[in-house]
Amino acid sequence: MKNPEQVRSLVLAFLMVGSVMVGVFYLDIDDVGLEQPPAISAEEPGDFVIGEVLSIKVTIVDEALDELVLDVTLDGDRVANVYLDEKGSFVVDISHLDVGLHALKVIARDKNLLETRWFTEFTISYPAEDETRIDLDHGEEMTVNHGDNIRITGNLTHSTITSCIFIWTDALLEESSLGMPMTEDGDFYLDFSNMQENLTITMEATCGVNIITVDSKFVNITVIPPGEGEGGDLTQGCTDPAADNYDAEAEEDDGSCTYDGGEDNGTGEEPSEE
Repeated sequence: MKNPEQVRSLVLAFLMVGSVMVGVFYLDIDDVGLEQPPAISAEEPGDFVIGEVLSIKVTIVDEALDELVLDVTLDGDRVANVYLDEKGSFVVDISHLDVGLHALKVIARDKNLLETRWFTEFTISYPAEDETRIDLDHGEEMTVNHGDNIRITGNLTHSTITSCIFIWTDALLEESSLGMPMTEDGDFYLDFSNMQENLTITMEATCGVNIITVDSKFVNITVIPPGEGEGGDLTQGCTDPAADNYDAEAEEDDGSCTYDGGEDNGTGEEPSEE
């Protein structure tokens, strides 16, 4: 039979071993409780003009970066060759993306199968461009006396005037057209001389680098017949080519025609012989 001292020593040893085991057990629990999933942070570009942002940098924080499993997708397509640098960062190239809505998704899973997901959407757009606009100095209705000259003037407005295609025609644009004479500031003009009949001019401008807009204008030119314009009354004279005093510039016969050297009888007819 063991003496009391031996029993006491055994009890103390048992208690010490038990304390150590309990401590280890609790330490393990604490360690499990301290395990955290990977932390993901990244630049979120938001909305931007094409060409302004070329890449997105993503950074992951974890105690074992080399054991992380990454799943990165851009617009649903898996991004290949994703490698973390020593700081836990990698870069996703977005320079090839066209305008529109896009999405980047990152999933990071550590050695303990703890997982973190990160997601962002961004919109790429074209630079803003003005609407194409044709302004006429005189409106779309013009009037000119028969035989007079006339000039159509105006201005074409757009943020990139060099991108504009500006044409005009006095027929149908689908059938034929000419380039509109225009300065670098968009000022334009068309000259027409010796107007004989009514005329309609159609002009159309198409402008834009990425966003195409179109504007068109119609100019109706009304020619006032001889004698009805600002020149006053018609030119009076003999309009009969057979008369001795025929006046080629006369616009209205005034009864002054004479024939065979005779005098005007006031009727434009040859005087009777008695």
